[in-house]
Amino acid sequence: MQIRPIGPHQNRLGAAQGTALLLFAISFVAAWIHWSDTLYLLLTHRTDTLGYYQFLPGFFLERDIYCLPWTHEITPSRLLSLFTIGVAILQLPFFMIGHVLAVLGGYVTDGYSAPYATAQLVGAAFYQGCSGYLLVRWLGRSIYPRVVGAAVLVLVLSTPLHYYTAYEPTMSHGYSFFLISALLYLVDLWVRQPSAWNTFLLFPLCTMVVLVRPLNGILLLIPFIYRASDLHSIRDRLLTLRRWTRATILGSLVSVLLIFPQSLYWHSITGKWVLFTYGVKEESFDFSAPHLFDVLFSHQNGWFVYSPLMIMVMTVLLWQAWRKESGARTSLVIWAIAWYFYGSWWAWWLGAAYGFRGFVEYSALFVPPTIQLLLWMSAARIWWRYLCVTVVVGLIFINVRMSYIYQAPWDGPDWSWRKYVDKVQESFFVPGP
Repeated sequence: MQIRPIGPHQNRLGAAQGTALLLFAISFVAAWIHWSDTLYLLLTHRTDTLGYYQFLPGFFLERDIYCLPWTHEITPSRLLSLFTIGVAILQLPFFMIGHVLAVLGGYVTDGYSAPYATAQLVGAAFYQGCSGYLLVRWLGRSIYPRVVGAAVLVLVLSTPLHYYTAYEPTMSHGYSFFLISALLYLVDLWVRQPSAWNTFLLFPLCTMVVLVRPLNGILLLIPFIYRASDLHSIRDRLLTLRRWTRATILGSLVSVLLIFPQSLYWHSITGKWVLFTYGVKEESFDFSAPHLFDVLFSHQNGWFVYSPLMIMVMTVLLWQAWRKESGARTSLVIWAIAWYFYGSWWAWWLGAAYGFRGFVEYSALFVPPTIQLLLWMSAARIWWRYLCVTVVVGLIFINVRMSYIYQAPWDGPDWSWRKYVDKVQESFFVPGP
């Protein structure tokens, strides 16, 4: 189907704002319903969520980042946080708001009481809303903005992205989704209309992508391969950086300033400026035997098992890549590299997770094929259209319900296909055997 261009007076901004408000509301309301009675647990339970957040109360309140509560013991006197500071940087404004509210309200000012937790719920929802805004602004230049907004909502609600922005909002995935959305928007603008300002912004944004989740460093390929038709296009991108020399230098300096606290922390504990923290625990990749099939189809958090809509979306993406449609091959290459890396990780199922959380933030890359899928559905015969809508709504319902009833762990040696089916039945309010 031919994608119709939009006119200059169509309300792309309005659609972007509407999508942002909807995503913010869905995320915050779901999170508040889940956490309002147990806010004291949101920031304190000893999981990855504490690992990302602990830098803030440690640095600003305790004035001690060497005795953080969620660390790996190298020696009794050397405790290392395995997590990077990127999430904490994005959480910082809302940490400050929470601290002010705690002081004014007479709450405990330890960084973990109810005002701090509430502020982080608002923060996670805020970044989710910003993601929707940026994605509509990115793709709404050439496609009806409301279609883009609908595609974003479908992706969020039919995948574990909903779970990780509502029920585990302080995990890294929602923040990474925001950063990837911002990167796609900025790179598209930089390629079409390069300027000193967007050249400068590329550097801190790319740095934050890595600081939030280091494996997402593969996304640094995007500025060079996004809509690049050949090696000459990549060379032109490099020349653009050279053209805006001052912006490139200033952006690089800001990146160094962002990285320096992390490197200083590592060096003060291990003597190394650059560190693969999980290697300290002797956790590693086995690139010779990746579990590629399992990552997609295993009952142990398989991506397509918990996000079946992505089977259709990936089929469309492959079709778009074969037709050399703009940006499709970039998305496919980035995802394929991530697939290989995650499949090679010793714990390829990424345990204690709802679905395959490694691909959660990559949903931003799949908005274009989801748009095409929705356009095809809308152009189909009426009975086929109703069938497609029923399937999509059904998949959204199952995902939202399973996100709501999830209680870790849904993986491990005791987790089976039978138990997975029981949970699907439970999502339809049908009790298992």
